[in-house]
Amino acid sequence: MLPNPLAARVLDAMADGVVAGGNDGRVSLWSAGAQRLFGWTETEVLGQQFPGVPDEKAEQDRDVALARVRHGEHVSLATKRRRADGSLVDVWIVFSPMRAWLDGPIDGWLAVVRDATQQRAGQRELRRRTELVGRLASVVASINSDLDLSTVLRRISESGGELLTGDAAAYVVLEGDDLVVAAVSGLPSNLVGERIPLAESAVATLLDSGRPSMALNNRDYTNSSPLVAATSATLPRLAVALTRLDGQPSGALYVMFAAERRALGRVELGVLELLAEAAGTALTNARAYDRTQRQREHERAVVDATLDGMAVLSPNGLVRQWNPAAYELTGLSKVQAMGRPLPFPVAELGVVAEHQLASGRWLEVLCAPIGETGETVVDFRDVTRAKAIEQSKDLFLAVTSHELRTPITVVQGYASTLLTHWDDLTDDERRSSVDRIAERTRALGALVEQLLLGSRAGSAAPAQIEIPFDLAGLLRTAVSGFATVAVDHELILEVPDQLPPVVGDPSSVEIVFGQLLENAVKYSPDGGAITVSARVEGYRIVALVCDRGLGIPGGEYTQVFERFYQVGGERRRFGGVGLGLYIVRRLLDAQGGSVRALPRDGGGTCFEVTLRTEGAP
Repeated sequence: MLPNPLAARVLDAMADGVVAGGNDGRVSLWSAGAQRLFGWTETEVLGQQFPGVPDEKAEQDRDVALARVRHGEHVSLATKRRRADGSLVDVWIVFSPMRAWLDGPIDGWLAVVRDATQQRAGQRELRRRTELVGRLASVVASINSDLDLSTVLRRISESGGELLTGDAAAYVVLEGDDLVVAAVSGLPSNLVGERIPLAESAVATLLDSGRPSMALNNRDYTNSSPLVAATSATLPRLAVALTRLDGQPSGALYVMFAAERRALGRVELGVLELLAEAAGTALTNARAYDRTQRQREHERAVVDATLDGMAVLSPNGLVRQWNPAAYELTGLSKVQAMGRPLPFPVAELGVVAEHQLASGRWLEVLCAPIGETGETVVDFRDVTRAKAIEQSKDLFLAVTSHELRTPITVVQGYASTLLTHWDDLTDDERRSSVDRIAERTRALGALVEQLLLGSRAGSAAPAQIEIPFDLAGLLRTAVSGFATVAVDHELILEVPDQLPPVVGDPSSVEIVFGQLLENAVKYSPDGGAITVSARVEGYRIVALVCDRGLGIPGGEYTQVFERFYQVGGERRRFGGVGLGLYIVRRLLDAQGGSVRALPRDGGGTCFEVTLRTEGAP
C-alpha cells in the first residue's frame, strides 16, 4: 500500500516515524521520520519484519501487540529498539488496525513511533527526585528528632552521604577566616577539629559564586592541612552546600565521591540544598538547646556547690529541687525530700525567718518567688554558730557585769565611807577599809586579767611556742604555791624522778596547771585530797589533777571546756566567769596538747592533760 503524493509529503514532514505492514508483520511503509529515528533506509526495511527488536521479550511484546491489533484494538507499547548503528533507543509505539475500506476486514497495521528518550529520562529524573525527596523527608525528621549538638552534626554529615550515595561526607563550621571540621562520615575521625583556611576551600568558591550549592573538583583546592589534602586526593569529586544561621553563612556540608567524573545534576544539588537548609534549622535548635543545657548545668553546679541549702517548691508547696547542702543541713536525702513539704516553716516572701530544727541546729530561711512558673525558691543556711556567738556575747556581758559589779560595789562602799567618815574612824577601821579596798582591787585586776587571757585564747591562731622544759619542776612549783592557800586540802604530788622534758610553752603550761589547781580547790569546798601525778606514755606525758570535790554531771564532761560554761549553774555560789577551762583547752591545743575531764572513783573529778615530749611525731 503506497500513499498518494500529498500523504507522502505529510509523512516525510512528521517528526515521528510512521511504519505500516501486513498481517504477516512485514513492513510495507517506512517514513522519513522512521529512517531518521532508526537509521535504516526504506529500501533496507520494506518487505522485512519490523527491524531492531533487541531481545526475545521485546519480540514477544511486539507479537502480542500485533495479535491484539488484528482483533481491532489500538495498542500502545513502551519498549526499546536497536538502531542501525547498534545503539538502543527508548521508543513509544502506538499500533492501530488498518483496513482497505471503511467496513472491510483488517488487513494490516499502522504504527506511529516516537523517540521516548527524553520522556523516559524525564520520568527517571522524576522518579529519582521523588525518591530523593522522600528520603530527604525521612532524613530531616531524623535530624530534627535529636537536640544533642554533637549527634545532630554527625547525622548531618551522614545524611549527605546517604542521600547522594557519596563515598564520604563532612560538615564544617565557619569560624572567622577558617573552616573547622565538626563531623565526618566515611572519613578518619581524627579529621574532626582540623582547620582549613577559608581561602583554600571550596566554600570560598561557593561564596564568590553567590549560589547555595555547587559541584566541584576537590583536587582544585590545595589544603595546608596534610590530613585534608590526603582526603582530597582520594575523593576528587565534590558537592558542597552552604548552611545559614540568621541569614548568614555558618558552615557547609561536603559530600565527596571517589569517581572523578561522577555526574551531579540539579536534582542531587537541589536535594543537597534542601538538606543544608534543614541542617541549618536543626543546628539552630540544637545550639539553642545546648546553650540552655549549659546554663542549666552551670546553675545546677552553682546551687550544688553552695553551702546554703536550696530548695524549689511547686505552687502547692512541695519540694521539686533539693541540693546537697540541704541534705547536710536537715539530714533529709533528696529522695526523702522530693514531693513533700519542707521540714520547717517558711515566712512571707522576702522576710528572713529563723527556725530551730529538732537536732538543735538553727536555720535562717529566706523565700523568693519565680514569677513565670509560680514556684518558690527557698534559701536556708546554718546560723547555729552565729546564734551561739550572739548568745555568748549576751552571756559575756551579763557575767562580766555581774562579776565586775561586786568588787566595784565593795570598793565604792569603803571609799565612800572613808571619804565621808574619815574623822570618825579609828586608825584600825581606816586600815581595815583600805585593806578591803586593796583586796577587792586585786580581785578586780585578776578578773580583768582572766577576761583578757580568755580573749587571747579565743583568737583564730594562738601563738605556738615549742621549747623543751622540765614539767616535773613546773608541777612541784605549782603544788607548793597552792599549799599556802589550800589549808583545808591535802596536796599530793606523784611525779617520777626521771620524767623526760616536754615540748611547748612553759608559761602557758604554768597557767594551765594553775587554773586546774584553782578549780580543784574552789570546787572542793569541804577539803579533801588533791592529787597531781604524771606518767610517760610513748612520746607523750600524761599529767592528772584529781580532787574529791563536787564532781561533774555525766553529760557535761565536754561542755565544761566551752566559753562561759559553769557546772550545774554554780556561778552564784563559786563566782567566776566560766573562762578557766576554756582557756586551758585553747592553750593546750595551740601546742599540740590536749585535756579532758574524767570522773574519779569514789567521787570528784580528774583533769587529764597530755603533752608532747622531744622527738614526738
